[in-house]
Amino acid sequence: MKTHPLYQSPRYDDNENIRKKGYNERCISCNKPMRQQDIKYYVHMTTDWVAIDSENLSLISKLGYQSQGYYPIGGECRKNMPPEFIFKRMK
Repeated sequence: MKTHPLYQSPRYDDNENIRKKGYNERCISCNKPMRQQDIKYYVHMTTDWVAIDSENLSLISKLGYQSQGYYPIGGECRKNMPPEFIFKRMK
């Protein structure tokens, strides 16, 4: 299992003020509003706030990490992360 720092857009704080009706989620990397039905990609974060490339919770725990869960990441922001740290829409 590998870890990777989360990409954070330099516009993260500026995007805090963007509000759109029906957009109830936000990209974890740039903070832009997202609609739930439009989310296609996620990153799996630990409580140490690093991305991990595994969905295997027992392996994550065995290696001393704790899952913080999956967070949506926009299509443009995902390009700034290695592909193995991007997970497709969860069913």
